Amino acid sequence: MVVKERRSFVREDINFQVRFRKVPKEEYERVRKSSNPEGSLHKKKLIINVADTDNKNSNIVLDASLINLLLQINEKLDRIIAMLSRDEVEQGGLTQGTGVNISGSGMNLVVDKLVESGQIIHTNFILSKFPLVDVDVFGKVVRVTPIVENGKTAYQLGIEFLDIDPDDREKIIAWVFQKQREAIRNRKGESYNLEDS
Repeated sequence: MVVKERRSFVREDINFQVRFRKVPKEEYERVRKSSNPEGSLHKKKLIINVADTDNKNSNIVLDASLINLLLQINEKLDRIIAMLSRDEVEQGGLTQGTGVNISGSGMNLVVDKLVESGQIIHTNFILSKFPLVDVDVFGKVVRVTPIVENGKTAYQLGIEFLDIDPDDREKIIAWVFQKQREAIRNRKGESYNLEDS
């Protein structure tokens, strides 16, 4: 019997905090269309033409993700203040969950409150602080599985990423491979230690 892997991307089991909010499909479509005429949310490079000291024109290429980060800093600070004061939770804004695994195409997320299958969510999470792997992406809930633990019910959501930026996908895949290499090195180190004893 031949076992066939159905996933296109390698997946890593690990816990990480995810902030998300439910987004109506109309809002997602509006954001998607306003981000790019082709209807894609992919980041672009910004080229600025500047004159140098000799009055010669030259181009400076800036990564749009950096510009986007700087432009949204006020929004991010407002979110932090709201989360600290719990105002946003009361207003139905951001919800927090725990990512339990991730790949370049999606992730599994454990939450306290039920989120319906088919719901679009806007997620933000940091996989690594150094190097920084900060991902901000829309996703669709494709699977909901109730989990009962110690008499409490939680829900594991299967999230499929929508219009993920190719750079973000590559960052996730590189991070997954890095974690798997670390796990292999740790297992090899444990086997060497066992042989020495």
